[in-house]
Amino acid sequence: MTAPFGVLAVTLLLLARSGQWGGWESLEPAASLVDLAVVVYGMIAVLVERGVNMVFWALEERKKRIASRKAEGQAELIAEMLADAKAEGDEEYAKRLEREAIDRGIPLDKLPRK
Repeated sequence: MTAPFGVLAVTLLLLARSGQWGGWESLEPAASLVDLAVVVYGMIAVLVERGVNMVFWALEERKKRIASRKAEGQAELIAEMLADAKAEGDEEYAKRLEREAIDRGIPLDKLPRK
């Protein structure tokens, strides 16, 4: 939907830069620049679209990294607490921690051990 307006803007910019701008009398020189304007506008549109896509991709990757680090931190904390509970002989607390790990989707064999 924006292509015609973009091509018009680039055509007018090319006319102004070439010194051929003269109001309505500039239609003939403008017609000779439309092909170039289409190519230039297409290149700009692709760069802008890809740039926007890259920004959203980078934000999504950042969100994934943060979630991964959070999960690793939780696993380490549960592992430490579980080790302490077992060392102190508090089996009830150790079982609650094991259930908590399972509820969070952390397999007990994947918990880091000291």
